[in-house]
Amino acid sequence: MVVYDRTYDMVATVDGFTGPMVNLSRPTGLTWQSRWTSVRQGTAYEQRQLRALGALHRVRHKGLST
Repeated sequence: MVVYDRTYDMVATVDGFTGPMVNLSRPTGLTWQSRWTSVRQGTAYEQRQLRALGALHRVRHKGLST
C-alpha cells in the first residue's frame, strides 16, 4: 500500500506494523518507522511519484555491481 508520511513529508510503501508504529520503505532502500496516525493513504499522484522514484533509482544504478 502506498502511503504519505506527514512527519517526514515522504511517500512510501507499508512493510508492516509494530504496535503503534508503521514500518515504511522507499524504492531507494530507505526504511523507517512512523506512528500510524501520521500516515495517510497515498493519492494517485503520489503513487505515480513513488513508481517514478523507483524507475529513476534503477536507471541510476544500472550497471553498478552490488
